[in-house]
Amino acid sequence: MPDAMHWKIQRDPYLAALWARHGEAAVWAAGFFFDDDDEDAPLDDVDWLCTPRPKREVCGPSPAVLLSTGGFCPIHKGHLAMMERAKLAAERAGWNVIGGYFSPGHDAYLQKKCGAAAMPAHERLRLCAEAVRTSDWLSVDPWESMHRRVSVNFTDVAARLRAYLRTHVDPRIEVLYVCGGDNARFAQAFTERGGCIVVARPGASAEYAHWRARLGKHPRVLWTDGTHARSSRDLRAAVWSAPPKRDLVLRCEDEHAVRSLGFDRARFAAFQRQLVSLLAPYVNVRTERMVPASVPVSTLPTISLDAMVPSTYQLAISRLFSLGGYELLGHVRRPGAPPLTEQIACIAPGRYALRDDDSVTGSTLKAARALLPSHVIVDDTHLAIRQRANEDVVDARDFLLGADHGGLVIALPGGGIGRAPYALPYVDPAVRASIPASHKLSTEIWELNACTFARTGLRVRDLPAPTRASFAQFGDSLPLERVCTWHSRNLQRFAGSLPPHE
Repeated sequence: MPDAMHWKIQRDPYLAALWARHGEAAVWAAGFFFDDDDEDAPLDDVDWLCTPRPKREVCGPSPAVLLSTGGFCPIHKGHLAMMERAKLAAERAGWNVIGGYFSPGHDAYLQKKCGAAAMPAHERLRLCAEAVRTSDWLSVDPWESMHRRVSVNFTDVAARLRAYLRTHVDPRIEVLYVCGGDNARFAQAFTERGGCIVVARPGASAEYAHWRARLGKHPRVLWTDGTHARSSRDLRAAVWSAPPKRDLVLRCEDEHAVRSLGFDRARFAAFQRQLVSLLAPYVNVRTERMVPASVPVSTLPTISLDAMVPSTYQLAISRLFSLGGYELLGHVRRPGAPPLTEQIACIAPGRYALRDDDSVTGSTLKAARALLPSHVIVDDTHLAIRQRANEDVVDARDFLLGADHGGLVIALPGGGIGRAPYALPYVDPAVRASIPASHKLSTEIWELNACTFARTGLRVRDLPAPTRASFAQFGDSLPLERVCTWHSRNLQRFAGSLPPHE
């Protein structure tokens, strides 16, 4: 046995315990590898808010989440079936399962494994989110794929997820790692701490049987049957090709969109001009100028879903997304607005025109119509922007920290709802606005924000309440310029353009 364990093993709570009892050979046998970075992957990385809160509330004496790592290139029904079988096994063993996470691997890992068929992380995350869209417990964790410099060990992912959830959700949460029978040796990593669930897989019966014979009675390892033999290899194309450059409509507004920040017309106009220049290399962008005083669009009284459009009545409803923007969690009242039931009760019976800014998916319009009582009749729908085929629409204020009603409405890891600009780690522009190069563009967006807030004297306490909730970890007094710089430098580290220690 070596005199001292390598620091990358020592920092890992699972592998360090395994090494201490069984030696370094057991660590290697459990699937450990030395990654390509001398300093990266701190496993107490809990301040970088990118992982969604579990979908279920904490309950019972033994709360746990399940975690599965892998390429997911692409995700398929076998992965979902594996997690469902693992959940049943965990619950039979007395665990209170409050959530489960698919964690797609880093692009560097996929390129080695799949070559030209490797799909980029944002696309695999999008597909994973679509696969769990109707699940009441499964989610997607982008930390491993989007917020690391290199490929990392599966125990790194488990350790960081455990620390993150214990900090933001509940200090009792345990992470149970889930793997198929073909990777049954991974269970060794959790024999001293945590737990593992191995799900049998057709074609891997010998591997499953071998490790079950060695570890089958271990209290931290659960074994369960599985019947789904499908492989991602059977589903992916021989070569993955990026979609063509997308068309984007950028809605630009006047200073009414930044009243809370106290910006004048010139400062916000400069931000929007520079934003167009940032987006131009990635998408075909055209701008639409929007002003609050609009020409009447109907002889009917109006109900507006757009906070920036005057109307007879406002219905302040918003889509709620998980961190990263990968999963739509439903529709809620706009942050800061009264409950939807109160808003609707104020609308007089009659016939109305329903107004919104755009209808890329139409989900908000459908949700609003479903909420309205039978005595409120919608005879007409008017959109401020009617996008062309294959065009996405986004507001310029969505990219500015603290703009009024700007950014994405997100579920915060500690509970509650906040807002955040369209930039990593809070929102992936590739998924929410079809803008690729997520890290580079997000870095540029944060740098543009830093320049915009320079010499303004604005601090976290000056943000609108919903945005302030998302950035509460920085305290009230930190200047917004420094908040933005902190984000841009972290993103540069993850992209490899800055060394980890700077």
